Amino acid sequence: MLSAMVGTAFWWAVYLLVFRQDRRRVRNGVLLLIALHSGISLLANLVSTTLPLGDLMVLAAGAVALLGILALGIFMVSNGLTMVRKEGRSLGNLLSGFAGLALLAAPVAAVALVLTLTPFGIGAGALLGLVSLHVGIAFLVFLCASVPYQLFPKQLDTSGIIIHGSGLIDGQVPKLLRSRLDRGVAERERLLSAGIDPLLVPSGGKGEDEPRAEGAAMAEYLLKDAEVPADRVHAETESRTTEENLVLSHRILDEAGHQGPYVVSTSRYHAFRAALLARRLGYADEAIGGPTAFYYVPSATLREFLAVMSYRKVWLTVLFLPSLAIVALLVRAVTLAA
Repeated sequence: MLSAMVGTAFWWAVYLLVFRQDRRRVRNGVLLLIALHSGISLLANLVSTTLPLGDLMVLAAGAVALLGILALGIFMVSNGLTMVRKEGRSLGNLLSGFAGLALLAAPVAAVALVLTLTPFGIGAGALLGLVSLHVGIAFLVFLCASVPYQLFPKQLDTSGIIIHGSGLIDGQVPKLLRSRLDRGVAERERLLSAGIDPLLVPSGGKGEDEPRAEGAAMAEYLLKDAEVPADRVHAETESRTTEENLVLSHRILDEAGHQGPYVVSTSRYHAFRAALLARRLGYADEAIGGPTAFYYVPSATLREFLAVMSYRKVWLTVLFLPSLAIVALLVRAVTLAA
């Protein structure tokens, strides 16, 4: 028991130290997941050995967790339908529904394949189960890295605020984009109270279905609605991606005589990936996020997860190779036994 307590304290200490050093790392999620697993295991051990009916309490907690997974799958399917109804039919909006169906169907399909008792069925079932396990762990790592980043934003005394764009509706700033702008304005007010008058750079080019550049519409909102002085707003109107948002906005701020790191204002769900990209580009920027409608968060979070995982394709492939080897050995053993 003492060794388990020491181990839990060690992992929490390592996580807090690494998180303090650089919050913009996926590895923070790995360390937090290990620390949480160690803490939960220690708690389960304490409950099962010290409390009356402790074993039954631990089993009941496990059953509740399984029911929670089932409820999560149902919620994701329902959220997918809500997204389609409110935002229109698209692959991105259907993402949470597909994820919910996969969460519900994958275990059933894996067991059904194994029960065929054929080499192909057992191999396919094992492969499906291992793929589900890998994706599930990767998603937990992503959540453990991104959620603390969102909850504990780092404040910078900076002279520049970059505001990331998103789609316009009929050339106007919609609610999602307005929350990013309002978050940037709130950060400006914090800096003004500290004696710093930052330059705001609303960033976003013109999409194929947009009548004007996002940066221009955002600048108009800052000037007219937020009443930011015109000399403190400089729109960036050429970018097409988050990476270009950062690069071109940095160029504007640097040419205006400012020096980073800068604050990046975006949606809360997008803040961690924006910070990751800034780090990859060699910037010390920190991202902050504005609130998002609840129904929009699951699909948006899944899109962010897929985008972040695309940055780690080599690592994911390497980590999955042992699972492929296990499946191959299992199929061979079943074939020989038959």
